[in-house]
Amino acid sequence: MGLDKRIKDIGTIQTILRYDVNCIGCKGYFFDEFVQTKDLSKCRYGELIDITTHDDRNDLCFKAEYEEGLVGFYRFFIPEDHLKPVEKKYRPYTLEEFSNIFKVGDLVVFRYKDSDEVKCAMFTGYITDVDRIDDKNPGSCELMLGCFHYSLLSLFEECELFLNGKWLPFGVLDDNK
Repeated sequence: MGLDKRIKDIGTIQTILRYDVNCIGCKGYFFDEFVQTKDLSKCRYGELIDITTHDDRNDLCFKAEYEEGLVGFYRFFIPEDHLKPVEKKYRPYTLEEFSNIFKVGDLVVFRYKDSDEVKCAMFTGYITDVDRIDDKNPGSCELMLGCFHYSLLSLFEECELFLNGKWLPFGVLDDNK
């Protein structure tokens, strides 16, 4: 059985046999069936408010508060800060998204991912025709940066963009992940 990719190792899962009272007050994921560790999004997310191990009648020892004050008891708990960070997924800009950030005449600062050489070029326009404009196909339009043209797809795959004081993927966060 595979674990959710955010779980570092099985030892981070707390049980009635192995728990940390210092986690009281921490946010995390609660569940009763170990098979639920395949996908943490199927688990209950909330705050650990108590650990009760004195009741020998059951192993529902993790008291959680979630969703506007609702309370429940669970067998297992994984503190959120013991998980790997969620990897953000990006996709190439559409022409419309790029044009909302940069206007013709603006300077675009970028670099190839495997290079420290920084390029600063003026956005001088784009190349396309009415039949080729397609937001779902970032290769159907080419940006003119200086006297060179680049497809939105090749910029995404090969370059990073310097925006708001930091290097970012040459694209946007993908809401569909």
